[in-house]
Amino acid sequence: MSDTGAGALVASARRARRQWRDSAHDGDPVRSDVVVVQGLAAICVLSTVLYGAVFLWVVTDPDYAVHWWVQSYNLLVAALAATTFWALHTPRAVWFYRHTDVVTFVAAALIIASPVLGNADADSGFPAFGLALSIVAAAALLQRRWHVVVVVTGGVLAWIALASVNGIGNVGVRTFAAAIVRTVLVAGLIHYVRIRTIGLLWERYRSVDRARARADSLSHRDDLTGLLNRRGLARGASPALADCERDAVPVGVLYLDLDGLKEINDRAGHDAGDTALIRLSGILHRSFRSDDLIARVGGDEFVVVLPGAGEQEVLDLGATALDGLGAAQLSVSAGVAVWNPAPGGVGPDLDELMRRADNAMYREKYRR
Repeated sequence: MSDTGAGALVASARRARRQWRDSAHDGDPVRSDVVVVQGLAAICVLSTVLYGAVFLWVVTDPDYAVHWWVQSYNLLVAALAATTFWALHTPRAVWFYRHTDVVTFVAAALIIASPVLGNADADSGFPAFGLALSIVAAAALLQRRWHVVVVVTGGVLAWIALASVNGIGNVGVRTFAAAIVRTVLVAGLIHYVRIRTIGLLWERYRSVDRARARADSLSHRDDLTGLLNRRGLARGASPALADCERDAVPVGVLYLDLDGLKEINDRAGHDAGDTALIRLSGILHRSFRSDDLIARVGGDEFVVVLPGAGEQEVLDLGATALDGLGAAQLSVSAGVAVWNPAPGGVGPDLDELMRRADNAMYREKYRR
């Protein structure tokens, strides 16, 4: 295979892996990895105990002779499982969260190798029924249904085939196959209950996340207009101003005050004043760019932060907004402040820019 062909194959595999992870559990690969890694921790405990016990039993029982490579395999699995369980509780757990698909297939391959090694060593396909549970447990780590079906079906059929070829003592092949299938069905039922339980917990987690996101949004949004409030503006502007300073681009601030809001409230009632504020916020939202930050910072005061906009662009966008407000018969006073990058200069400060724009707005208001 050419280098180009190999590179294309690797790139295709990476795209497939990324798509698989992104589509897992409603596009939440982090949460799905948590579930997988927690399942891996449980499997590691069981594997450490079971394979460790088998290794000690084989070593200490003089009547049970096996090849050295079988003993080495049992010790390897026990040691690997114990090491993995320990690593899951250290900062190294990050690696497992980032490579759960790799860990899954390695764990499945190690566990499913057990009946093959048992057959090769003892010339019997009839070790302990616990290996069927191991196959299902290994498959339980997989995130795709067809992966689970392939691993379980392939492992069980290979085991039954080995038993039918090499003999299983006084037990008939049909009886043996029925026992294995029954064991798998019971384990599958347990696994199904486990998955359903995880699903219910998952939905609870998502409900809590939605409630938390809603509460966070409400704490940073103005109830009436839906625009950012002062707290939301500060949180959103902080990274935007940092980016402007890093990229050495200007940032503009436009301060607006709705004229005559008190008179509207006194003459037509607060509902009319609220309607005017909502109409004003809608016009501002349509007049500025998608990455501009628009906030209501007072009863009749609004601020627009325009990252990357110089003075002329701020004036042009502001003029567009004022034209729209004028067409809606809403009068506002406006002031502008702009930060321009300078070698060795001070970075942009939101409070300072708002203060300057506010002063400019009041000068404009009293000039009229």
